[in-house]
Amino acid sequence: MKTLNIASIKTLLTALVLSLTVPSAWAVVTYNDNITAIFGTGNPNTGWTSDTGSGITLALRAKNRVTGDTTNVSGTYEFSNGTVPPANNRAIWNWEFSINSGASLLTAYDYFIGIDTDVTAATNYTYVNALTYWTDNSYGNGLTLNGAGVEAVPNDAPTSALLAAASSIAQQSQNLVFAGGNPYSAGTYDYLLFAVNQGAGQEGARLAEVGITVSVVPDGGGTVALLGSALLGLAAFRRKLIA
Repeated sequence: MKTLNIASIKTLLTALVLSLTVPSAWAVVTYNDNITAIFGTGNPNTGWTSDTGSGITLALRAKNRVTGDTTNVSGTYEFSNGTVPPANNRAIWNWEFSINSGASLLTAYDYFIGIDTDVTAATNYTYVNALTYWTDNSYGNGLTLNGAGVEAVPNDAPTSALLAAASSIAQQSQNLVFAGGNPYSAGTYDYLLFAVNQGAGQEGARLAEVGITVSVVPDGGGTVALLGSALLGLAAFRRKLIA
C-alpha cells in the first residue's frame, strides 16, 4: 500500500481547503473572451469577462463607444472620463451583459445584475432583474449572428417577456447616464451578474456569477482632440452601439 509523507498530506489538505473556500460559480471565470454581440450593428464580439456554471454562461464587459475597444486586464476596464463626452452628453463607455442559458430557455432561471452607484473604491449595489428591468433587451439563440438579435419596442414589457420565453440568449448595452450617472465623473464602477433557479430570489444559490470593474481616470484633455475625427465613422451605427 502506498504511504503518504508529511509534505504530501499538507498538499492534499491545502487542495481540500481551497476546494471548500473558492466558490464554484467563480471557478471558470475567463477574460477577453469572444461572444457574439447580437445587439445593434458594428459591435465587436471581443473583450467579454465570462463565467460558466450549471450550463449557464454569463458575461459582462465595458466598451469604448468611440473606438469599440474592449480591452481588459483580469476583468478591469479603463477609460478616460474626457472633458466632453462624444455625443448625447453620455459617457464615452458603455457596460454590457450577455446571458446564455445553454440547453434551457432563459426563463428556466432568474438573473440579477448589481449596479454599483458608489464612484469610490467601495461598492453600493442596486440589484435588478435582467430580463424584466429592461424591456429592450436583444434576444436570440446560439445560431443568432452579430447584430441579428430581436428586441421589443422599449416599454413593451409583454412582448419582451414573450421573446425571453422563446430564447436562450439575452444581451443589453447600457450607458452610465441612463441610471443618472455623471458622464464626466472619474471613479470606479463595479457590475455583477448572477443566475439563480427560477423563483429562488436574489438570495438564492448562485449557479453562475461574474463581475467586472470599470476604472474611469481623469483626462488631461488629450482624448478630446481625437473625438471629432473618430465620430465621423459612427454615422452608420445603430442606437445600441452608442446608446
